[in-house]
Amino acid sequence: MELLAFIKELLLLNDCVIIPGFGGFVSSYQPAGLHASRFTPPAKTVSFNKKLNFNDGLFINYIADKEGINYFLASRKVNLLVEEMNYRLTDGEEIGIPEIGTLHYDDHENLIFTPRITSNLNPDAFGLTAFNYETLFVRKQVSKPVPQVQRDAARVIFKKRTLQKVLVAVPLLIALAVTPLKDYKSYLQESNLGSITEMVTSVEPVSRAEVMAKQEAPNEEKAINPTADHSYFVIGGSFKSDENAINFLTLLKAEGYQAVDLGIIKGLHYIAVESFATLNAAQKAHQEYTSKAPGSGAWIYIRK
Repeated sequence: MELLAFIKELLLLNDCVIIPGFGGFVSSYQPAGLHASRFTPPAKTVSFNKKLNFNDGLFINYIADKEGINYFLASRKVNLLVEEMNYRLTDGEEIGIPEIGTLHYDDHENLIFTPRITSNLNPDAFGLTAFNYETLFVRKQVSKPVPQVQRDAARVIFKKRTLQKVLVAVPLLIALAVTPLKDYKSYLQESNLGSITEMVTSVEPVSRAEVMAKQEAPNEEKAINPTADHSYFVIGGSFKSDENAINFLTLLKAEGYQAVDLGIIKGLHYIAVESFATLNAAQKAHQEYTSKAPGSGAWIYIRK
C-alpha cells in the first residue's frame, strides 16, 4: 500500500495517473478565484475514473525508478497492490490515497472517490496559499452627538439670571442719563446702584463656576480610561482609512467585544478586539478569537 504515495508525486507533473487493472486519477486545472473576501490561487482538482485501467507505463516505470528495480518486478508489485485493494474494498474497508483522497464502496456497490487534497498540486502556483483580504466598508454618514448639556445650561443661565440683571440695570441707567450733571454725584451716593452692582458682580462668578463645572463634567468622564493599566491587546485589524477603522470598531462592539481604538501606530489605526493586563490572558483570548475567525490574521500587540 506504500506505492499509493507515488500518486501525488506523479500528479504534480501529469494530468492522469493510471493504476493498471484498477483505475485512473485525473487532475483538472482550477483557476484562481475570489470568494467571500478570500483569495485562492490556481490549483488542481482530482477525480477518479475506474474505466481508465489500461497500462500506459507511467506508474510502473516510476516505481521501478524510485525503488531501483526492473520493470517486471515493479509490474508484479502493482498487480499485488491491485489485488489487495480490491479485497479490502469488497470487505467494506476504506482505502486512503495519501494527500489525495479516499476510496470506498457505497450501499449500491459503486466505487466512490472522496477528494481530500491537503496541498496545492499545481506547480504554477509558485507556492501561493489562500488568504483573506480586507474589504472596504460602505461609506455611512456618522452623526456626532450634540452636547445638549452644555447648550441647555448656557440657555437657562441667560434667561433666568443674566436677563434679570439687564432688566434691573436698564431703568437705572436711563435715570442716570436724564439726571442733571450737577446732581450726578449726590444721586450716586443716595442711590442703591452700588449695592446692585455689588450684587451683580457677586452673583456672576458663581454662575460662571456653575457653567464651568457643567462643561468640565463630561471631560472628567472621558478622562476615565478602563484600559490605562492594560499593556496587551488582541489586534483584530489595522486600517489606513479612518472610516474603515470606525466601522470595524463598531462591528466588534456589536458582536459583544470590548473593542478599543489604540489610535494611529506606524501610520495605521490599530483596532483591538479586547485589552488585557497580562500576556497569558491576551494569548488565551487570541486563541479563542482566531478559532472563531481563522482567516482574520489577528495578533497580539504589546504597548510599552
